[in-house]
Parts: sequence; C-alpha cells; structure tokens
Amino acid sequence: PTLSRQSPRSAASLPRGLMIHILLSSVLSFGLVPAITRPSRFRRLRPVCDVYASVSDREVAELLCDASADDCDVAELEQRPMRLPPPRTPTRAGYVADPSLVSWAPFTYAEPYVRRSAAREYARTTLSKLPPLPPLRVVLMGGVAAGKGTIAPMLSQAFRVRCIGVGELLRGETRARRARGVEASHVMAAGVLLPDELVLQLLGERLGGGTDASRNGWLLDGFPRTTSQAEALVGGSWAELRPDAVVLVERPDELAREFALGRCCDSATGQTYHPVYAPAPAEICERLVWRVDDTSDALNRRLSDHKRSVEAIVGVFESAGIPLRRFDNARSELETFGEVADFLRSVAMGKLEAARSDLAGGRGRKMSLDEVGAAMQPSPADPADVAPYCFLDEDEEECLSRFQRERRRSAPDDVDAFCGAGESEGECVIRYKEEAGRGELLAAVQRCNSYALREFTPLLVGDEQVGWLNPTVLEALTTQLAVGRACEHVEASMLRSEAAAAAAGQCENGFAVRIAPGASGAKERSEFAAALVEELVEDGVIPRSKLRHELQDVHPFSAGFVAAGGGVAPVLRMERASMIYFGVPSYGVHVNGWVRDPRRPSSREPSAMWVATRSMSKATYPGLLDQMVAGGQPTALTFDENVRKECEEEASLPPEVIAAIEPAGSVSYRYATPKGLSTKVLMTHDVEMPQGLQPLCSDGEVEQFRLLPIAEVLRSLREDLPVWKPNSALVAIDFLVRHRLVSESEPGYAELVRLLRQRVS
Repeated sequence: PTLSRQSPRSAASLPRGLMIHILLSSVLSFGLVPAITRPSRFRRLRPVCDVYASVSDREVAELLCDASADDCDVAELEQRPMRLPPPRTPTRAGYVADPSLVSWAPFTYAEPYVRRSAAREYARTTLSKLPPLPPLRVVLMGGVAAGKGTIAPMLSQAFRVRCIGVGELLRGETRARRARGVEASHVMAAGVLLPDELVLQLLGERLGGGTDASRNGWLLDGFPRTTSQAEALVGGSWAELRPDAVVLVERPDELAREFALGRCCDSATGQTYHPVYAPAPAEICERLVWRVDDTSDALNRRLSDHKRSVEAIVGVFESAGIPLRRFDNARSELETFGEVADFLRSVAMGKLEAARSDLAGGRGRKMSLDEVGAAMQPSPADPADVAPYCFLDEDEEECLSRFQRERRRSAPDDVDAFCGAGESEGECVIRYKEEAGRGELLAAVQRCNSYALREFTPLLVGDEQVGWLNPTVLEALTTQLAVGRACEHVEASMLRSEAAAAAAGQCENGFAVRIAPGASGAKERSEFAAALVEELVEDGVIPRSKLRHELQDVHPFSAGFVAAGGGVAPVLRMERASMIYFGVPSYGVHVNGWVRDPRRPSSREPSAMWVATRSMSKATYPGLLDQMVAGGQPTALTFDENVRKECEEEASLPPEVIAAIEPAGSVSYRYATPKGLSTKVLMTHDVEMPQGLQPLCSDGEVEQFRLLPIAEVLRSLREDLPVWKPNSALVAIDFLVRHRLVSESEPGYAELVRLLRQRVS
C-alpha cells in the first residue's frame, strides 16, 4: 500500500531485477506466508527466486521504501500485517479480476476429494470390466492455466500411470545438486533454452529401461515444447519415449487469464485455490502463496508462445500416426476427465488388439484379450512387497490374480494385510473397522506382527541361523532332507549355538534344517542353494516367472545387514526371489522429516511431520501414506549411501539437509505369508527440516507431500489406519514414542514398544 500510494515512479521505470525482487518480497513481507513455508514455495515455482529465499523482512521493507517516497517508515512497513490477499499491482501479488465478473459460468473447479472419487469410480465401474489393460505412455499438452495439473493426477489414479513433470525432474536435479542439475541451472541462468539432448537423456533415464515408469506406464507433462523435441519423441533414437497417445487440453485465453491471475496455492498441501471458482477456507489463508510470474505481461507472453508452437507440435504427432485428441476444458474438469479417460481407454484397447495380432503371428489358436492383457501386465517390483496382499489359504496364482484386480480399486479399501486365514474379505473389513475403532495405536503394530513362530523351522548355515522355513517349503524339501546332501535335519540338542538351539527348541518339530552341511565354502553352499531353489521351482512352490536371476548375499542373523564390499563375506548367495521362501530377513531405510514450532524456536519438540502420499500408479499400496523418504536396502550400498540416494531421488533434498540426517535406531517386525515368514528390519532416521523447505518429488513416485501437525498424525493413526502403508505406520508410531509424543498411559504401551523391536532370530 505504501508503494502504490506514495511512489512517484511508475512500475515500468523500475529495474527488472528490482521488480522481481519486490514481487517476491511483497508476498513475504505482507505475512501471506508463515515462516515455516516461505522459501520452499518460491524455490519450487521459479529457480530465480532462490537468490531471494533468505532475504529478511527488514531487507524487503528497505527495498520497498527505497522504491517509494523518502518519508517511508521501514520499521512500520516491516511489521505491517496483512492477512488477506491484496489487489494485484505491477509490484504486488494478488487477484486482479473483478470477483463479480464470472465470465465463464460453465467452468467449475471441484474439491480434491471429489476428483479422487471420480477417478476411483471410473476405474471401478468402467476399467474393471475390461481385460487387463497394457501400460500406457501418454503426453499431456496444454497452455498456461489449461488444467493439466488437475487432469493429470486423476488420469494417474485411474490408469495407474506414473505422472512425470519435466519441470519437477529438472528442479529435483538442481536442488540435489547433481552434475546435470548444476549444468541445467547454469544454462537457465544465462537465459538460454536447455539443450534437447540434456532433457531427453533425463527423460530416457526416468521413463526408459527397467524403471517403474516403463513397466507401469507414464504420463508426461510439460514436454515437448518445440517441434524438435516432438520429433525426437517419435524418432527412432528415443524409441522408449514414443507415446501411445497425446492429450491436448484447451481453454480460451480469457478464462486462462482470469484463473491464472487469481490462483493461489496452499503451501502445506499444494492444493490450488481461486477467489471465485475455488475459495480457500478461512483457516488456511495465512498459508496461501502466489506464483511471482503470474502477471499480466508474463501470462500474455506464455499464451502467445504456446499458440505459436502448439500447432506445429500437433502436426508432428499426427504425421507420426499417434492418436491425438483435443479437449475443451472451459467446463467442469470432471466432464473433461471422463472424456479423456474414454479416449485413453480406447487407445489401450487398440494397443491390446495389436498385441494379440503380434503374439498370434498366424500360428496356433487366437489368444483372448484377457490372456494378452495378463501377459502384458508388469510384475511386482519385489515379490516380498506383494506378500501382505495374499491370504494364508491362497495359492500363488489366486493371490496374483486378486492382486491385479485390486490394483484398480480405491486405496482405502486395501485391507488385505489385516485379514486372517479363511476370513472372507467382507468379514475382514468388518473386523478391522471394529478393532481400529478402539483408537489404539497397538492395532497398527499388531497387524504387522501376525505369526506363530512354533510353526516355522530355523534354517541354518553351520550353527548360525539365516532364515525360517514354513511347513509348505519344509515339506517340499523332504526328499533332499532324506538324502542329506543339500540339506539335513539337526536336532536342537545337537546344536552348539545357544541361539540356534533355542530357536529349534521352540518350534513344533524340535529340529532345524542345515543347508549344504558338507560344503567347504560360500561358493559351494551357493551351488547347493541354487539346486534347492530349482527343485522348488520345478515342484511349483516358487513360480518360475518370479525368478530374477539375481543373486543376493545371505548373512547370519547375528551379523545383521552387511553391505557388499563391507569386508564381511556372505555365508552363501541365493536367488533374490527365493529369499522370502527361506525366511531370510530384508532391510529398508525410512526417514522422518519433522519441523519445530516457529513460535517456539528454542524447543526441540516436533510440532509437525512431513508425510508423503504414495503415487496412485505404485504397484503396492498406491495412494497410502508413507514417510517423507523410504526405500528397500540393496546389498550394493551401505545404509548411509542408500539414505542419501533415496533422499535425492524421492524428495530432492539439498546436500546440507541430507548431511544433517541422524540415525534413530530400527523398527523390526515379521508376519506370516503364504510364501514364508517375512522378517523386515527398517533402519530409521530423523531430520529436522529447515523452516520453509518443502520436499520435492521429481520422479513421480509421490503424489504429494503434506506437512501434518503431530496431533493430526496421531489422529490419523488412531482413526484412519487403513490410509497408512502398514510398515510406515509402525515407523511413524516409533517416531512419536521416541520423541515422547505418546504417553505411557497409551493402552497396551509396553506391548506396543516390544512389538516395534521384534527379535529377528
């Protein structure tokens, strides 16, 4: 207000750098962004704003006063509160369109839960009645404020494709300060367009090869922007990037201007609001932020650039024979989504028909579309990850068939991990709701610790335990046990190791199984193990289709996790897909990101936690809540190396934040599955996130990051447990217990703490 009222100079006469600085500064100084969120939003929205992310309110006030009259009071301006969005001026963010002018009455903007419900309903009522659809590769195009960011998550949820934004990929590379990101930032800082080859390499790594996106399909947003880039996508050099379909969403320029010049964003959830079409709730007004480049001049330039390039890009795709369709989005996005989804459904069915013709090749019987679709489905990333989906009385084919069906269902309906042997799905849901209704955190821990250890037989190398065998695998090894060369029975009384003897003594049969008893070293033991695995495959215990042909190191329980090259030789190496059948423990890393209350800067008590919502395209636990960063532990890396890798890839954390991560112990649990006793050890880590730094997903594996107050995390774990990935709920509870945010008066507190630290042996 001071600047617009007293400044003798016009905005046009201000230096461009100063104008950009003031645009950002006005939002910060007017109190629209609390301290906890200030830098991150602008870091995400425009790289140039990184330069100003740490500018103090006083420096901002000084800059504003320098651009205004001589009698400007810096101290007064610095402290001036302004809770509601002011009108936008050339030097101030806000809403410029007259709220009384709703010039596009057919246009509506639904709430997020309505959009999610529409996507789930389409998958349930339409897609579930079709044969299994092949993975789709989709390019989503549209001008500024055309609605791409609204339509993309809905399509990702319905079709399980990974949503990838080129801008997010580049920002992730830059924030993590990888060599390619540094190169890109230097190029952009010089005002030069990024070389096509650099962007194509980045996309090729993320979408091609054996990545999750290549297996499950992808939706590419923000690329191509030029004809040369479009030609690269349809050319032979980048075959893995060739799309199956192109979707172009369009809005009239007048509506785009009206929406873009009023849109704002909740810095905690990423949700977009608009004063007319999607008013923000009063309680979040202090969290609202604006894009500093949503100005009339910038908007007109971007609209003009899009018009100049889009038709030529469309021509490239049409000439290459790629299905392309335009959609009017000056209406309810729910209507637009329905039409786009129908278009992609027809493309997928066409792809299925073409695959059937290719597979038939004029030979033998004609395969059904169901058979072709099943053959084209991606296999789960890790057999152990799918184990919680299987009932104890299901065989492998029944479980996988049901798993494929349920991938299309609503995430909150996914309660398989709670179900017991012989329990129908309906009975399981009713029982879980009754148990979860008690509001006890213990229920979350118990669901990951369901097993009867007496039913499992210890697996040994020498006298050291390395795993557990369930009755099915033990019976399948009967012939080999009788011969005694590849494996043998060992009575508990004959074992020198007290731990192994105790394990064998508590199981029903009173003995253990020793693998490769006469082998002289790891190499020979591995050969015996390979023979056992092959026999289990031949007998149908382990599906041949699940073999990875990848060996994994096996160490005794007493050694814990040992990274390859860590100086400790494994006792044997075993086919990775068979590990769960032999009850060999697996490991992972989880990172809790927390923030302190900005009103109590000296307090070390967490006031909020960053929580990730898993992408709807994930094969396991889509749409459920997870830690800020989490991942499996490969043997090629140490825990520290893996934490660093996962933090860079999943949250694009800067190096200085990664360096501040502190180990916090472990959470261990195990549960019975049809394959074996699944034992998992999660190494937990904590990091205090700098105020204002928001995790940034650059690889499409996270739907969104949300900063939840600790009270909301607790409420969710008590009342909405099914929305949490099972082991992530355990890690969240462990965090709350360690930071004394759960009192000892919590029902079942002692048992809860005990179950979070299950013994592996």
